[in-house]
This record gives sequence, C-alpha cells and structure tokens, in this order.
Amino acid sequence: MLHCATRRSVPVAGARILTLAGGERQKFDAADALLTRPMRCLVDIAPLPPVPGHDVLTYLVPDALRERIRPGMRVRVPLGRQARTGVVACFTDAPPPGTLRAVASVLDPDPFLPPDLLDLCRWTARYYLASVAEVIGTIVPAGIPGPARVRMIRLRRRLSAEEETALARRAPARAHAYRVLADEPAGELAPRSAQAAGVRAAALRALIAAGVAESVLRERPSTVPVADEAAPALELTQAQHAAVEAVASRVVARSPASFLLHGVTGSGKTEVFLGAAAQALAAGRSVIMLVPEIALTHQLVDRVRGRFGADVAVLHSGLGPRARWTEWRRILAGEARVVVGARSAVFAPVTDLGLLVVDEEHDPAYKQEEGLRYNARDLAVVRARLVRAVAVLASATPSAESYHAALDGRHALLELPERPTANPLPAVEVVDLRGAASDPDQRLFSSTLRSAFDTNLAGGGQTLVFLNRRGFAVYLQCTACGAAVSCPQCSVTLTWHRGAGAVICHHCRHTRRTPAACPDCGAAALEPFGVGTEQIEAALRACYPLASIGRLDRDSAQRAGAQRRILRAWRAGETDILVGTQMVSKGHDVPGVTLVAVLLADLSLNVPDFRAAERTLQLLVQVAGRAGRGDAPGRVVVQTFRPAHPSLVAATNHDYAGFMAGELGRRRALGYPPFTRLVNLRLDGRDPRAVECAARELAARLRRRARELGLAENGVLGPAPPPLERVRGRYRWQVLLRSADVPALRALARFARSITAPGGVPRPRLVIDVDPYSML
Repeated sequence: MLHCATRRSVPVAGARILTLAGGERQKFDAADALLTRPMRCLVDIAPLPPVPGHDVLTYLVPDALRERIRPGMRVRVPLGRQARTGVVACFTDAPPPGTLRAVASVLDPDPFLPPDLLDLCRWTARYYLASVAEVIGTIVPAGIPGPARVRMIRLRRRLSAEEETALARRAPARAHAYRVLADEPAGELAPRSAQAAGVRAAALRALIAAGVAESVLRERPSTVPVADEAAPALELTQAQHAAVEAVASRVVARSPASFLLHGVTGSGKTEVFLGAAAQALAAGRSVIMLVPEIALTHQLVDRVRGRFGADVAVLHSGLGPRARWTEWRRILAGEARVVVGARSAVFAPVTDLGLLVVDEEHDPAYKQEEGLRYNARDLAVVRARLVRAVAVLASATPSAESYHAALDGRHALLELPERPTANPLPAVEVVDLRGAASDPDQRLFSSTLRSAFDTNLAGGGQTLVFLNRRGFAVYLQCTACGAAVSCPQCSVTLTWHRGAGAVICHHCRHTRRTPAACPDCGAAALEPFGVGTEQIEAALRACYPLASIGRLDRDSAQRAGAQRRILRAWRAGETDILVGTQMVSKGHDVPGVTLVAVLLADLSLNVPDFRAAERTLQLLVQVAGRAGRGDAPGRVVVQTFRPAHPSLVAATNHDYAGFMAGELGRRRALGYPPFTRLVNLRLDGRDPRAVECAARELAARLRRRARELGLAENGVLGPAPPPLERVRGRYRWQVLLRSADVPALRALARFARSITAPGGVPRPRLVIDVDPYSML
C-alpha cells in the first residue's frame, strides 16, 4: 500500500554499456575493468534531474577523460536512450553488478561544486533522509545557461601603409572603419561602439568580406553594481565591539564556532556582521550572509556593497537564470568573496569560507517546504563546522531551538541589550477588542488607534500598519444558504482579491472571477467576511484621502521591481502609511517610522501548531521594533482579543527572556522540540481511501518497529489528516515520529522509507520531513 522513492547506488537499466572513444558500443564487465585498468576509472554521477527510485549512478571514465574529470564537475552521460547532464559525486572502486556505460564528455574545465560543498551535500543527504542526487539536484538544475555573449568585430590582419593609402583613395568609409579597428588596443570593437565612432555597418561588412576583419562572439563582461557612495563603518558601542572581536578572533584563528547574537530590534546587529566580515576578508577568508526574504536581500546588499564594493555577489530565487549562474561563476572563480542571499545561498560555492551569518535566524522562511526539506539555518552551522568557519545566528527573538542551544553552551551567546540611538525601545500599548463596539469598523480601527493615526500624521511621522493576512476578504459566503466559495483543489475557502476582481487559493493558486451569485443556490447574496491588507488599504484611503498610502504584500510585489519601488518610497519618507504583512515586519530600518499599528494580533495564535505562541511573540516584537529608530520616539498600538496571553504580555513588556523561560518549560512538559526531535511522515494521493488505508498500515508497522527500538508509546503519533487535508487535488494523511533518542528516531524514519507497496495497488506518495516547521 505504500510507495517511497528508494535510494540505491546502482545504475538504472540501460546504463551499463561501455561507449568507446570511436563511438563503438560494447558490453563491458565492471569487475574486469578494475583488474585491467588503474584506479579511478569509475565515478558515481548524480543525474540532473535525479532518476526516481535511484541515487547516484555508476559510470566508467574513458581514458581520454581520465586526467580531466574530478568530483564536482558537470558531465554528459548516456542514460537509457538519452544523454543527460550530471554531476560527478565521487570516484568509486566498488562497481555494481552488470555492465557499465562511459561518461561521454565533460562540460566545464573546473568543478562546478567545490569539494567542501560536496561534503555538505553528503551530510545533507544523510540527515534529511534524501539521496545525494536529490541534494545536488536542488543546487544545480539540469539546464544552466552559459555566459551572455556579445558579437564583436575583430581585426584579422593589419594593412601595410601602401594598402591603407590605396584603401583611403578607393573607399574612404572602409578606410575609416579600418583605422578605428586598428586603433583599438585589443583590435576589436562592438558594433554599437563602431557606430558611435562614425563607422558604417556596410563598411564593416566589406572589411569582413575582404578578410581584413572577422565577426566573433565574446563573453559579455559582467557588470557588477556598486553602491552610489561608500558607507563608512559606524562607531560601535561597547557591546557591538565585544561581539565583533569575539566572532572575528575565531574566524582569523580558523577555530570553528557558532554564536547566537541576541540583540533587541535596532541594536545594530548588522554592524556587527559587517565588522566581523571586514576582518574575515582581511584574513583572506570569504563570507556568506543569509536573510529570510528577498526584500531584505536588497536592503542588506546596498549596505554590504557600500562597505565592500564589487566584491559582493547576490544569490536568490528572484534572479533570472543567466544572472544567477553568472553570479555563481563569479563566486566560484573567487571574484566575489562576500555572498548575500536568501535560503539557497547557504550552498554558495565560496572559497575558504570564514564567516556564515544567518540574520533573523528564527524565521520559518529558512525551512524549505517543497522538494528537499532542509533548514538553511541548521545547514549554516553544519557547513561552518565542516570547513572550520564561524556561524553567527542573529535575531531579536531567537528560535526556541537556538536559544536553548545557547543556554546549553552549544552556541556562544552574544547580547546587544540596547539600541545605540538616543531613543529606547518603543512603548507598546494594548487595546482590548473584547470591549469594542459591534461596529466592525471599530474593531478594525479602535478609537485609540484612530487618535494615534491622526496625531502621527499631524506630526509628520510615518505609520506602519501590520496585518498578516492579504487579500480584501478572507472568503465570500452566501447569506441565503450559508455556502462559502471554496477551492476545488484544496480544502480551503478562496480569498477575495477585489482589486484583481478574482477569488484566489493561496495554496494552489487556483483563480476564478469573482462570482456574481452563489455557486450553490444561485442567490445574489454573497457577502465578504474577514479582512485582509487590501481592505485595510482601502479603508485608510477613505479615512485619510490626503495621505500617501502604500501596501506591501505578495500581491502588490508580484510585478518586477515593484517591491523595491515600494520600499524605496517608504525609506525616502514619500509614503505616510504603509500597510503590510510579515514582509514589512523584519529587517527594515526606516528612521521616519514613529507609529506601528498591529490590527489583529491574535491571528497567528489561532493556528494548530505548538510553535504558535513563539511565532506570535516573534511577529509582534519584530514589527514593533520598526518604530522609533530615528530621532523621534516610537509608539506601538496592538489590538487584540487576548491581551492576557503570554505572547502579548511579553511583547508589551519587551520581555523575550521571560517568555522563553515559560515556553521552554511548556515544551519540556509536553515533549516538544527542542527537548525532542520530530519527523513528519506525510502520505498523499488522489484516492482519499487509499491514502487513509496506507497511513493506518504505516502507523501500525511503525509502532511495532518502535517497540523493537525501545521507543516510548507516544513515539508514533497518528495517523491523522493535517488541518489542510487536501492540497492541489491530493488528499493527505500524516504520521508524526517523536523522540529524544535521535539514533532510534532516525532508524524508525529509515524503516518508513524502506516500505514499498505491492504491484498493482495504488501507491500514495511518502514525503519525509525531518525537523518539520509546519504541520498544516
């Protein structure tokens, strides 16, 4: 009843035919090859994309490639009747049974993945119960565009003085074209540059026809953006200076370490990164800085380029394919020693890595939720350890796992308890919505909040309005029959986006026009319920028609460059009120913001997740920290129906340590991380009955195996459908493995992976999520 992709280091059918240098194909026994040829004649290749049911595939190395091929290189290999790109994972001296085929060609002169990155791939595969091929396939796609090329006109031979004189008499335009080319230091010119110099295209064509010049393709030089002006290092506080020295001393000494930098919002953590990075670069070592959101990447890149100039490269999913791999090649060649990027930049191919920074380390965006489900924060710590580098995890609200590790001494704790500016942390005022009037407008903007808006606008301050829900309304419901407009593919309602004139599923992106009548009963009685950022923006425009109001969420940032334009206007003070989701809650340093409004602070509490309280505190502290970073003091107004909740109380009092002490106590009592480890086993398929039966069978077999491994009775929880039972037309059930005995837990997860379904039976897909962050 079960199906799980197997990871076997054996070749697939048809991958065992030796191709000789002359193109002749013959069967070849791998064991005989080792007897008659020197070592290193076999390689394990990770095909791109990976072959389902297999890990790396073994191939022969032909004599012509023996001196060129190295681990980490991209190669072309025969696979079945196709030719496939792959990456050399390693040499091997253990041939699989049967006959082998040979590597066809090598695609790059040097390895595309350096040795230390291959070591990280192998560690990642072991820890996340994936194949090496899956990990490499996550980093390197099957198709990588080559460098951009530009057509140039190159001087092929120089004319004698007599020839040039004769050409000037006979064809002055050609003579001028020749002289322009001859005067170029490299003897070649781009057509546009030639045109700017007064050279006609016809004259160039005539020179080419005469054999004097030729047209060639050259790699386009990469243009590296630099900051408009250099950003000098700021004067550090005593706490900042101590943090820089603690980190930098370990980097320079090549002594591996991990630090948790816990600093209140606005305490200058970025200056600590930059100071430590400067010392790492001075010691000849490279730096990687990770941020959770692309929006933060742009802001940090500006600051880093202001400090380090063209030595900076950028890696994130928002780059086009050619731009991304141009940056990759710059990093690989050592032309950029500082890399700034989102989650995937943890795999950047830097040389001699010395410092790896994870900013806002608590953010769930560091956890990949599709494909290879890795956590970039954890991989950063592992990669630093593998190459004797230093990892710095930074946050104003560290995750429970990282904070507990610091308390246990596994991370060294560095603290920045104060802001370097004259203004302290902003005052937080809680508005209890339980006593609000029945008027929904009053619940959106209480009288206290309206007064705060008026006062802040009158004083010329900027206001940030936070609501972690996009769209205009959460759903449309028929008041005649009670039916809600739902997604046909997922077990959720469709969110109404009034501006787009559509209802949209935020899980599968199913989109349809806003219905004029109820799909169930046909009554024209559809009413919007719930509120999103789009509705808040519209309400504020109605209340304050003279104010400049913007919105930043995934919808408003969809168009190319929109996100940067919105943030640029915000930082320049051109926007009076900015409405946003969690995209605006972290990392943005805007001195003009003097008021932060949190409309419904309870939203993240009403989620079936043991991390709900922690995430609520983190959101509130982060968004509140946007206020009062300039010369004027800040104010924060938080509207909530649960003012006595520990998250709200701690955020109001800026008491992270007190909250986390209570939260860790609750986690210990309930057996949740960081005191245990979790592995989520999710089955999904088109047939709901088959998925349920498979999940029940899996849970039963896991319980028997858990007893054999000595795990507690509650080591296997479920099976049960997740809160979001159907996504993209696939029904889902899950089994949760939980234990503080990590070896036994991993053995149990490997046992689950090994279970396969008998032939002819529908086979639900099994997804294994080690250290899951979302149970939805």
